[in-house]
Amino acid sequence: MIEYYKNTVSKIDLKKLKVFRVGSWVRVNNPTNEELEFLASHHNLDMELLLEGLDDNELPRIDFDKENTYIYVKSGHQEENKLVTILIVLGKDFILTLSKFTIDEFKPIFENRVPIVTTQRLKTLIRMLDLVDEGIQNDVVNAIKKVQQKKKTTKNLREKDMNELLDVEDYLNNIVSMYYYTSLLYSKITKHLRFYEEDRGLLEDLIVETEEGMNLCKNSLKTITNIRNNYSIILSNKLNRSIQILTIFTIMINIPAAIGGIYGMNIALPFQHSPYAFLYVMSLVVLLLGFFFVFARKKELF
Repeated sequence: MIEYYKNTVSKIDLKKLKVFRVGSWVRVNNPTNEELEFLASHHNLDMELLLEGLDDNELPRIDFDKENTYIYVKSGHQEENKLVTILIVLGKDFILTLSKFTIDEFKPIFENRVPIVTTQRLKTLIRMLDLVDEGIQNDVVNAIKKVQQKKKTTKNLREKDMNELLDVEDYLNNIVSMYYYTSLLYSKITKHLRFYEEDRGLLEDLIVETEEGMNLCKNSLKTITNIRNNYSIILSNKLNRSIQILTIFTIMINIPAAIGGIYGMNIALPFQHSPYAFLYVMSLVVLLLGFFFVFARKKELF
């Protein structure tokens, strides 16, 4: 789907256009091959670079052709629970955003909470990068909250909880990698594009926020590693405890079984003709079990 939006400094309200006009924001979501061919031919864009904007495995980077600048960034997608690629193209007389999915981070623009001026391409780029970065930060905060919740209940964690933590760990690892390449991307943008001093300062702030976000993710990954190690220790202790208890019960069962087996033999045995033989044998069993119980308690076997 291809949509056109435009506003100016004098006409700040963002309006949807039926056709392209100079200074427009070209918004492209989940385009068809025909729409990509249309964009390539009518806006003089590189078809291969457009297709790379739909590849979720694409890393944050910047690319160029004769007239346009292609900026690839990553955004979190809640429904897909993964990072998706957003392509922002700075053309000679337009700015274009392209993604396989609807970009939720741009909703504040349509709700007039974050003003942009489509005719000011570089300022609009900074606004969009800031919104995408804010969306990633929210995803990171939510992931960290999950980790902290699991940390508080380490002793009561179940297999389901550990699987959720593994999913969070995988997501945070992807975020760390994304932050690394995004920081390099922002540095290259400052070198290749000419910003006003104020806009350059905003971009430098994004670089700092990216590094801070990466450190937060790394700390959470360490926490997950500690939780996993503690969980393994707890499982190992529970297993050892269970084996100890089963061993104790086995011994306690084998004591009367052994004595009963001996008195079941067809040989001469003490007290076998006594009317109190059963009482004697049971007393011996109880005595041995009591002795073993006291021994196990002293050794703190249970």
